[in-house]
Amino acid sequence: MAIIPARGGSKGVPRKNIRKFDGKPLLAYSIAAAKESKNISKFVVNTEDEEVAEIARNFNCDVVMRNPEIAEDHSKITDTVIETLNYFERKNQYFDAVVLLQPTAPLRKGEDIDNAIRLLQSNLETDAVISMVKVEDYHPARMYKFQNGYLNSLMPDYETRNRQELPELYLRNGCIYLIRTSALKREQSLMPEKKIPLIMDAKWAVNIDTEMDVIILEQLLKKWKKQVS
Repeated sequence: MAIIPARGGSKGVPRKNIRKFDGKPLLAYSIAAAKESKNISKFVVNTEDEEVAEIARNFNCDVVMRNPEIAEDHSKITDTVIETLNYFERKNQYFDAVVLLQPTAPLRKGEDIDNAIRLLQSNLETDAVISMVKVEDYHPARMYKFQNGYLNSLMPDYETRNRQELPELYLRNGCIYLIRTSALKREQSLMPEKKIPLIMDAKWAVNIDTEMDVIILEQLLKKWKKQVS
């Protein structure tokens, strides 16, 4: 099952999940990806907001209304996923795994979801597949903490190394969190210990948290449409 969490509230970009990009609300791009997947048997939007729910239904997507107590800024997304699973289990509908598709990281295809599912299916000891991009310019070896009046390197052993000598590191891009249902319930987390990466193209990595991200997405969408058409 694909779960698309779409709260009505947002501080950085107000009402961002229903804000239109190239004529479509932001959450519609995640619904489209779920529809494109050949391995998703059910997809649903989870929200506490009636307007968001109505838009989701207009795109032929099922809706689970969220408990307002877990729809605050500080609420854990894991609680939303478990709430959705419990809703369907009460209706005797069970799923081997769930994939979280955040509307705020919209540039992913059904093929990407299916690639993640294939990875999970072929790695029986793995509990989850998380989409990642390779870290290039913003490598932690170039980052510092400011403590006691001085800069302290996050990776002192690599502070003066050339780029070619730095270890390969990866960053979550927010597009896909795929986890076995049993592991989710056991660890109460979307990031269990036994997880592997799905490496995606960093040029499409964008998360809508600020108005600058909105501008970036609007520009990326022009190229994205040409790629997927």
